[in-house]
Amino acid sequence: MEKVDWNKIAFFSALCFFLSAVEYAVPKPLPFFKIGFANLPILISLSVLKKKETLLLVFLKIFLQAVVSGTLFSYVFIFSFAGSVASGLSMMLAYFIFRSKISFIGVSICGGLANNVAQIFLAGIFIFGSNVKFIAPPMLSVSFCTSLALGIFAEKFCRKSVWFNELAIGIPSKMDSEFSKNKKINFFNIALSAIGFSVLAFRNSVLEIYFIVVLFAFLVFIKKRVLKILPSVLLIFFVVFFSLFSPHGKILFSFGKLNITLGALNLGLVKAGRLCGFVFVSQFLISKNIFFNGRVGRFFSNVMSYFSKLTETKFRLTKENFIFQIDSRLCKVWRNEI
Repeated sequence: MEKVDWNKIAFFSALCFFLSAVEYAVPKPLPFFKIGFANLPILISLSVLKKKETLLLVFLKIFLQAVVSGTLFSYVFIFSFAGSVASGLSMMLAYFIFRSKISFIGVSICGGLANNVAQIFLAGIFIFGSNVKFIAPPMLSVSFCTSLALGIFAEKFCRKSVWFNELAIGIPSKMDSEFSKNKKINFFNIALSAIGFSVLAFRNSVLEIYFIVVLFAFLVFIKKRVLKILPSVLLIFFVVFFSLFSPHGKILFSFGKLNITLGALNLGLVKAGRLCGFVFVSQFLISKNIFFNGRVGRFFSNVMSYFSKLTETKFRLTKENFIFQIDSRLCKVWRNEI
């Protein structure tokens, strides 16, 4: 029986978590519509993970997206689950059946279209009925364009990426060195972090979410870890700003033709607070004093450590160095150089 590479799955899971957070901040025309950023790790994993590992990654991605968006126990989760399973299976079938005849571009388009077909089908049953025919064409068109763009990026990135080449030839991550069995379990930190994650994932109160944000930012500060306030402030500003362009609820005031509504403002604040909170909680949780026993605990430790490192250091992206900077970050995290 082939051994499962849990470390690789943890790394790709952290990438899904990170990209789900990025995607969550982007305004959407429908609550269950997704651009597909979090499909990139699955797309890339097809050539470096075994079939069962990729399938496991698909289900982990579904869970992580639900945690990020706070939809784990809502109808949106049903749409996300159906779309992600359809997308993941379609990409796997396309890649493994037509491996020598299909590129990442073709695989990505198959996955994107399968995702939206599944979601449109459910939307017709539960929400729109026969009127779903009016939203199907624009959704499929947008899905085709975004999956085409993601496929082109994946194709170009994998050709140039040092990190991807290291995975392909089997160079292992050095993350294991961080989690020796001699390290102590700090149950208070684990319990506090669990409470923080629970509030961020399942509560929609602006006050509760920002209490967690401020609390864990302070805890990160007193632990003398890297605390970057300005990026968080900018994230909150831009997420809230773009959320205001989808007004709903009570009108608070107006700027010309733009109505600033209570519902849009609350939604933007909740989204931004959730994203900042996840980063601060993960930075607090992952330290030299944290270690979880058992295979599941070790896997969770690695996922959170990878996620923390992916979000910990800022870097500037330009058109000229876009792929290089992303690849450099992934290499440093994979090699445990951050």
